[in-house]
Amino acid sequence: MMPRSSYSSASSASSSNVYNSYFVPGYRISRHVMFTNIHYYLGPCATVRPFSYQQREGYLVSNPGTPLTKSQIEDLQYLSEQYEQQEAERMVRASSAMNTADLYINRPIPVQQRTRHGAATLR
Repeated sequence: MMPRSSYSSASSASSSNVYNSYFVPGYRISRHVMFTNIHYYLGPCATVRPFSYQQREGYLVSNPGTPLTKSQIEDLQYLSEQYEQQEAERMVRASSAMNTADLYINRPIPVQQRTRHGAATLR
């Protein structure tokens, strides 16, 4: 019979090989932030990919340890907000057509205009 402390460490070593997969809703979490920070929160073995669950967009996270905590998810949301704000500012600086007073993170940005072929004109 193994001493209790040896059994606990052997048990935890075998459980670290088991990966837990779970869905994290993508609300207010930037893909860039999720992909670049997941290893900071869950370690080098963690994986994340875009995922849809019950018609909600988010991320499928797999790791051998505990899932993300509420605090960690809130931190990812805060980092995402900061990232999106910085990217919006960068885009304004890169485009002289936009006014910095009009800075809005989710503002549509014209990329390309094209005409529809076969569109009927009203007379």
